[in-house]
Amino acid sequence: MALDVSKFIKAPEYDIKIITRRDVFQASICEEDRFSDECLELSALIVLDAAEMKRMGIQDGANVRLTSIWGSVVVRARASPREEQKGLGFMVNGPWVNALVSDETPDGIPVFKDIEAKITISKDGMTGILELLLL
Repeated sequence: MALDVSKFIKAPEYDIKIITRRDVFQASICEEDRFSDECLELSALIVLDAAEMKRMGIQDGANVRLTSIWGSVVVRARASPREEQKGLGFMVNGPWVNALVSDETPDGIPVFKDIEAKITISKDGMTGILELLLL
């Protein structure tokens, strides 16, 4: 009987800066039903440069874990149709990126740009909205 050692080997982690953005389609869908599968698919998503994904060994559509000092979520990775700046990931505003944002607000406004995080391939399912609401 062969031993599956893959569960003992940690996937490599890479540094990434996350930039948030707005998306009219995601906002419209999530306004209708924040708990829908469609809202999850449009919100629990990070868009990365295709070459960066290849360098990190991340397949388009794979689940990845994003971890900042403030929290951790599992989202789906998608390749950008454009060439993006290396080391950056783009997420729409929503509960998934909010879990990674600092709760320190010296100016009264959370910092939604340049969120420093680690990214790694994950075998876990995407973090659900109910799980985020219970944090």
